[in-house]
Amino acid sequence: HQGPPPPVPDLTEEDLRKLFPLMDKNSDGKISMDELKDFHYYTSISHAVKFFKVPAWMDTNKDNKLSLEELQEANHKAGMSMPHIDPDEIKKQFAKEEAKFKELDKEKKGVLEKEDVILFFHPNLDPRVSIIETKHLMEISDFDQDGVLSKAEFEAKEFPADFAKVDTNSDGKIDTEEMHEWSAGLLEFVDIMMRVEQLADQDKDQGLSLDELLKAREAISKEGVDNVFRSW
Repeated sequence: HQGPPPPVPDLTEEDLRKLFPLMDKNSDGKISMDELKDFHYYTSISHAVKFFKVPAWMDTNKDNKLSLEELQEANHKAGMSMPHIDPDEIKKQFAKEEAKFKELDKEKKGVLEKEDVILFFHPNLDPRVSIIETKHLMEISDFDQDGVLSKAEFEAKEFPADFAKVDTNSDGKIDTEEMHEWSAGLLEFVDIMMRVEQLADQDKDQGLSLDELLKAREAISKEGVDNVFRSW
């Protein structure tokens, strides 16, 4: 028995001093929400590149790439192993996977490699791919096929989110754009960064200086919204 994992260390001054110039893309001494989003995206990509491998059961020739033939064979095997699932649901799922592949295979080589294969398996890292996932979620959840999700439809699928939070314009329904913001993880990220901004932006200019972040560091950690910084 190994016991619990060691606690993740708190966000330190040294962490912030190292991160700040990397986040401050235009070097104006302030970081904006757009700069935070960009940094989060590129950091997520670099982490994925470092650790990613195509699942062995799909990568039949062991080249760490994904061909269309390998995807179709994997889909066939998966379908055969799920006889209890509605065949129409399976067809929609496989059509979505092939749509993602074709979106990324711009040169029509029939093979995804390097960054493209990573984006196939981590669609939240690219809006071109994550919107395909979102449209699939909308299609299988929109029972009355009116193009939006009611509260009843959203809750029927037991999504791990509060309807009111995803319904950002509070009109009582969730459209594709709202669903995309949530399902791609952008809504949660923006919520966290807005809380950081509330704690740190002393001059209320919608930009965060290094000095403001350093002064708010303990409050950010205490509030529990430092996890994104620590993941970087």
